[in-house]
Amino acid sequence: MTGWILALIVLGGLIGLLVYVMGSRDHYEEMTEEQFEEEAKKKSLLGAAIMGLEGTLRKREATVLMEAKGRVERDRTPSPGDPPEDENNSKVESSR
Repeated sequence: MTGWILALIVLGGLIGLLVYVMGSRDHYEEMTEEQFEEEAKKKSLLGAAIMGLEGTLRKREATVLMEAKGRVERDRTPSPGDPPEDENNSKVESSR
């Protein structure tokens, strides 16, 4: 019973918030053209900074992945002095 009442209160709050937001005045309507252009420049600079940071992080991630892949390939490659292990060779030696 308490859960239903809480859900109704939350739903009423969300509907009230939606009505408030939809009824509020748009701040872009009150701006002059110069103010609008200034705000657009600020947002574009912020967007460019975020995209630059993302690009840097992705390059670093790619570098880390390539290093890990290289380590796995080096570990998988046998060294030139060690003979390759073969199942046939181990069976022959164990039968002697």
